[in-house]
Amino acid sequence: MGLKTATLKTVSFDIVCPNNHDQTVTFSKEGFEEDLSSGGPLFHCNTCDTDWSPSKDQIAVFRKALAS
Repeated sequence: MGLKTATLKTVSFDIVCPNNHDQTVTFSKEGFEEDLSSGGPLFHCNTCDTDWSPSKDQIAVFRKALAS
């Protein structure tokens, strides 16, 4: 009996923190939807130690990219 593993599709996005530091985030559709249902994703910049939530427009872009 062989093992089967599911391959999760992930998509990486380039974003900019509120203090203009470039960041890259990677989501799977399942992980992104879980984050949304538990209050939404929260991004963190290691350069300036800032946390922020994506805008509604960014969420729409992420969803569209993960759906295709």
